Amino acid sequence: MKILILGSKKEYALEATYSKYLSQVADVEIFPSHDLFLEYFERNIINKIVYRLGVSNILRTINADLINYIKGRKFDIIWVWKGMEILPETLIDIKKKGVKLVNYNADHPFEFFSRGSGNKNVKNGLKYYDHHFSYSKQILKRITNELKIANSWLPFGYNFAKAPIASKLIKSVCFIGNPDAQRKLYVEKLINSGIPVDVFGSDWEKFLSKDEAYLKINGQVYQEDFVKVAQSYSVQLNIFRPHNIGSHNMRTFEMPALGCVTLSPYSEEHTELFDENEEMFFYRDIEEMIIKSREILSMPEENLHEIRFKAYQKSIDFLYSYKNRADDVIQIFKNLTN
Repeated sequence: MKILILGSKKEYALEATYSKYLSQVADVEIFPSHDLFLEYFERNIINKIVYRLGVSNILRTINADLINYIKGRKFDIIWVWKGMEILPETLIDIKKKGVKLVNYNADHPFEFFSRGSGNKNVKNGLKYYDHHFSYSKQILKRITNELKIANSWLPFGYNFAKAPIASKLIKSVCFIGNPDAQRKLYVEKLINSGIPVDVFGSDWEKFLSKDEAYLKINGQVYQEDFVKVAQSYSVQLNIFRPHNIGSHNMRTFEMPALGCVTLSPYSEEHTELFDENEEMFFYRDIEEMIIKSREILSMPEENLHEIRFKAYQKSIDFLYSYKNRADDVIQIFKNLTN
């Protein structure tokens, strides 16, 4: 099977992760439509202004390059990631070649909560796909009802798992991620309630004072440092972006796979994936987040370690890795092309 992914080649990009695993059983290439756009957009302020005024030719250039790239070549599947850079007329042209078109969107295909989360190409192109993947069952219901197109639930997953060690934990709430107004509010509520919080990310000083009582501000952490930090705390806080409400997010799987005690927003999907109070804790509002944080921080070490190991083991036993997700994807691709 020959697969072309339209998205990003960057190592941190999720499509690159899927490419790595799909390449073990198929011939996979990536056309870096997203990288090509960012290279243009971030080159200088003039390009940004021209694009936002709607007079830039960059998208037509990218689409022309894509058509030339696939000309004379036979792909079974073209998997479009989000699709902000892909014009609907390009999708129509590809379909005429008999190629199956698949879409995946790690944000929301109908509602855009920020400038980079979607555009008219995403929304106008939806009807041309043969199959849609989404992390959210709510989004899949809407695709079924409004588009009548085949779709599959493709949850997020984890890249790396490491069993927890029964060691002394830092008795603070930890949040790893860059700040925004909502995240600031949640952290503020915790520290104002006398709950210690350590944040890791860029520019937290622009949102909260480093002199705040109960708050410690740290820089970004990656790879081995991310694992070390994640496993060092009694509780890892998970906060949804607007498009994740009612579903789950990447932290849903990343933290349990490292044997962390995770405090996440409540959703039906979360309760399907992890057992409440046994493998993961859930909060339904800010007040419950504060209450649950206190409860977790007051738990004995041995109880926390038992929960940590259960979360880790569930991640392994229930095949929550991206490698396992890729196995599911390739089976759907086989069914689609047959």
